[in-house]
Amino acid sequence: MSATTGRKYGISDFFSSYMSNFGRLMIVNMLFSLPLAVLVGGLALLMVNFGELSWFVIFLVIPLMSPFFAGLTNVCRKLAAEKRFRPVRDFFRGVKENWLFFFINSIFFYALTVGMFMMININREAASGAVTIYLIIMALTSLVFLMMEFSALVMAASVDIGFTDILRNSLVLIGKGITNHLKTLFALLFAAFMLYTIIATIPSIVVSLIVVGVLTFLLLPALLTYIVVYNSYQTIEKHVIMPYRRQTEKEEQIRLEKEKEDSLTVDDLLPLSKGDPEEYVFLNGKTLKRRTILKMIEVRQNKE
Repeated sequence: MSATTGRKYGISDFFSSYMSNFGRLMIVNMLFSLPLAVLVGGLALLMVNFGELSWFVIFLVIPLMSPFFAGLTNVCRKLAAEKRFRPVRDFFRGVKENWLFFFINSIFFYALTVGMFMMININREAASGAVTIYLIIMALTSLVFLMMEFSALVMAASVDIGFTDILRNSLVLIGKGITNHLKTLFALLFAAFMLYTIIATIPSIVVSLIVVGVLTFLLLPALLTYIVVYNSYQTIEKHVIMPYRRQTEKEEQIRLEKEKEDSLTVDDLLPLSKGDPEEYVFLNGKTLKRRTILKMIEVRQNKE
């Protein structure tokens, strides 16, 4: 249960929100899948003309798709926050507002992904203790980065804070949100297992590719993103959004009180200034010594 809103997060709530917005999520999924199809088609064309491509080229899909993933994340974030969304408008708003953070972040993800595959290939060709140690270190680094990603990307679409603050908070939230992160990992692995099971039961490779293509175009990106966002948003809501909102409201209240106090004239303050300077009086919801009231009157008289 959310400690801030009283909302009951769970499987039933997840599927209720997802299914009630299924049609609009499908539109968002197609908006994301269209540029993905163009990139994959371009890679396939390169492979036909130039043969096998290196991992450096294949995984360029990650940074190139990052702006569109910003749009997809923004829509899923609004759904997780129980806010009504407009598929096209909110998708492109997410692209416009968050593309830079997602692109910079994707560069790190790209480097880790390419490095991980390189180490796996090196380990296959020339297994050694040193290579195995490097592979373990990189795997642990990738796991930490992945868990940071669960929070960082959702945070970037939810709160107006700097890049450094997002990274610092996402690192802290690995511990505070470990339960939700583990739920995300389990759900993603389960989804991957189900997809693999479906593909494995189809004897034809061509049919398998068609099925994967259709599922990707209509369903998978939005579903997998919503799984990540739904679980991460619970932790972010409790530890980032609500404290940030309370701080903003407190600052706004202080500003309004200051404006109200500054608007008081000498005539307004004079009745409160008569008496013992050390005695307390009530002004704008606060108790002040008359000495303070006298100073306020003095300031205003000097301005006149």
